[in-house]
Amino acid sequence: MKTLLKIAWRNCVRNGLRTIIVISAIALGVWSSIFLMGFTGGFVLQRIDKMVALQIGDIQIHSPSFDYDSDISNTINNQKQVNNLLKNSPSIEVFSERFRTEAYAVTAHGQSGVKLLGVYPEKEKQVLGLSERMLDGTFLESNLSYPIIVGSKLAKDLHLKLNAKIQLNFTNINANQISKNFKVCGIFKAGDDAFDGYTVFTPMRVIEKLTNQHLIHEIIIKVSETNTPENVAIELNKIIKDNLVEDWKTRFPEVAYGLQMMDSTMYILMSIIVFALLFGIINTLMMSILERKREIGVLLAIGMSKSNIRRMIVLESIIYGIIGAPIGILLGFLTMQYFGAFGLDLSAFGEGMEAFGYDPIIYLSVAPKYYLIYAIYIISATIVGGLYPSRLATRLNPIEAIRSI
Repeated sequence: MKTLLKIAWRNCVRNGLRTIIVISAIALGVWSSIFLMGFTGGFVLQRIDKMVALQIGDIQIHSPSFDYDSDISNTINNQKQVNNLLKNSPSIEVFSERFRTEAYAVTAHGQSGVKLLGVYPEKEKQVLGLSERMLDGTFLESNLSYPIIVGSKLAKDLHLKLNAKIQLNFTNINANQISKNFKVCGIFKAGDDAFDGYTVFTPMRVIEKLTNQHLIHEIIIKVSETNTPENVAIELNKIIKDNLVEDWKTRFPEVAYGLQMMDSTMYILMSIIVFALLFGIINTLMMSILERKREIGVLLAIGMSKSNIRRMIVLESIIYGIIGAPIGILLGFLTMQYFGAFGLDLSAFGEGMEAFGYDPIIYLSVAPKYYLIYAIYIISATIVGGLYPSRLATRLNPIEAIRSI
């Protein structure tokens, strides 16, 4: 085997230009696919992380029928008991109760349906990071009697600025109409037009003043760093029997599906690149065999076995892979480190991206396991790529091969 490896190495070195081209093609293919994988991964993870951190939290609790009956009277059952259980749970870092209902917003410049959320500002700031996305004003830190914060998209549509008046209309638990003028104390930008154009927040004290009741429709939970939302949700479901406890993957399966699709996309990208490289390797070895017909004929004539001829050619193919793949993976890793730290600026497409909930700067990300998987893919491809050319070489007639030019 050592002798065959030496011969295979010399065959690769003998035609240096061709070897450099093949190795460069492998390295470039691996690097480009890692870049695409990182872009795809960063794109999906950014969207998911943003939704969890700014909009939905790790876990949500609702009445079991809330999703199909979101009436203002459909509140969380046994709220005091639920609050005590959450306070005493070591798995929960912090939680925030919310009032939630559909409302109608009216200004001098237009009108729009909105989702009205009544929150405890300090708790909300600890659970979600929306307070860090304020474009103007504060996160309900106001002495106004009826303060409200609105999204940037809604502010643009209704021409709202700080201290601008906006009238909200909604029905109370007795189906009576409530209509009140609020003043804008802050404008946030989550970077998702659907959220920024539909959601408004006001302090819970204002809701209680308007409805004369303490109504809690949902609880948003942030779990401690040592726990996962899935496990904590399972634990809570065992002790909270008359409410629905859902981690974000269960509550929003379309978001979780994005993670599954990302994993499948990674393997598809790797497979496409490896498949393309496979044909390049086969083509290179075929050309090499045609150039060395006479040499191979001599080796067969002096008694080298066909199996050793096959091994020699497969080893040539593997040499291309074990040099090209690490170079490509290293370049890909360094690229991920750079763009993972500084991000890829797509500000030119920022407005269109924000319409779908993405920030204009994408931080590329590839899970470490894919580097190892890719290395295995490439080495396997080089072995497979050498099988057909090696078989073709051993089918040569030694006499005819020696006489060929």
